[in-house]
This record gives sequence, C-alpha cells and structure tokens, in this order.
Amino acid sequence: MFPNVRAAQVPAEREALHRRYSAVVQDAELRGAQQAVEAFEMAARGTKAVMARSFRELDRLSSSTRELFSTYYNLVRGETRLPDGNEWDELRAVADEKLFPGYREHVRFAALSLDGAGLPHYGDCSFVFRESMIAHRTSVYEENSALFLKQHAFAPPPGHRATWEERAKLAVAKHGEEIDATTSPEQFAGMLLGPGATPEEDRFIEAHIWGPMSLRTVERILLTKPRKGQRSARKAIQDRLKGVGLSLEESL
Repeated sequence: MFPNVRAAQVPAEREALHRRYSAVVQDAELRGAQQAVEAFEMAARGTKAVMARSFRELDRLSSSTRELFSTYYNLVRGETRLPDGNEWDELRAVADEKLFPGYREHVRFAALSLDGAGLPHYGDCSFVFRESMIAHRTSVYEENSALFLKQHAFAPPPGHRATWEERAKLAVAKHGEEIDATTSPEQFAGMLLGPGATPEEDRFIEAHIWGPMSLRTVERILLTKPRKGQRSARKAIQDRLKGVGLSLEESL
C-alpha cells in the first residue's frame, strides 16, 4: 500500500472524518437539505483528479510517453529549476515533510474537479487523470495542505484527509453546511473547485498522487482560452496526442 493512502486509513483519521460527515448529514436533515446534500455526495463520487499546467508543459509531455509529470523536489534536485527562495518554498517544504515524511518527492499534487477544469493559476492546460491508474495510490486533503497546516501550527487535527474511495465523504464534510434545499446540481462544480484572486485563495480539495505519471495516465486534456500564436504548436501537439489516443479539447 502506498504511504499516503496508508496515512489516510489510520483509524483516528477515518473515525474523525466519519464524525464530521455524520454531523453534517444530520444537520442537513434538520434544515431540509438532505436531498441536496445526497445529490452533492453522489456528484462528488464522480470527481476526477485534475492537474493544471502550462502550455509549454503540455508540449514537453506530448513529445514522448517517456516524459513524466515531475515534482518540485525532483526538478530542483535534477537541476532543471531553481528554488523560488521565498516564504512559500519554506512553508511547502515543512508541510510536505509533515504530511509525507520521507517520501515527499514522490507525491504529485492535483485537485478534485467535476467538469475537468483545473486551477488557472497553475496553467491553462488541465490534465484529467484516469481513475483506474491512480485510485489505488491517491489520497485527498480538505484544502491547500500547506496553508491548512500553517493555520494549525503544523499539528493538523484528524479527519481532514481521506482515501480516494472516501473523497465524497470528505467533500460532504467540507461543503455540506453550504448546501440548502435550493442548491442546484449546476452549482456543485464551482463549490468543489474555484479560482481565487491569488493561488492562496483558490478553493479546492487537494489530491495527492504517489509515483510517476505520463500521458498514458491521462484520459482528457483541456486547453482554456487558446492563443492565436499557439495555432501551429497546437496542431503539432494534436497530431502527437492522437498517437496515445488523446485529443486536445479547447474551451474559449
């Protein structure tokens, strides 16, 4: 079993999550929001793990199925990028070592999405991963884990992470109180994931995927607001993607 999944299965984590979930469900019944919360939970069971990256990164990944989604730590260690050298670097490093002791360089970050769209602060290309290839090695966290740990003095309470199979339960525990009898299914996607004014204000449930991934791990790629100057590059990428059974879906 992968260590991030094992950490999410610790009895204290699961019991605390169940208590949070049960309290939200009971409250929904009292408020007359039970059906809406149940509909939200059912929708959340269908969420995908999505990673937003730049068009340049799409170009690199599409060049070969041997190209991998890397991690910040592997890029720095491989001398293909420099550390940012800011407060965020320090915060991320401390939080990651707390959550992923001894294996932080193996964890890729994504977000749960209902419609395939990722967080635009991280790039205009959204990679939607195949559930069959990541479910067994993925855990989820309530929000941006670095900021959450900072808010809790790096001693986070249990009940805010879950296995992939229980991601809907975590979504209900987080968002159930926001849902009332008038909440429509069309609102669910925006509740689960939405960009803020800054990356720190983004709203999402974080997915932690252990281990390497290539385009063979991807089932869809969405490009938001394609630029005119990318036209020839997009055509070349489209041709390469066909070789692995993918296409580039463009959204204006």
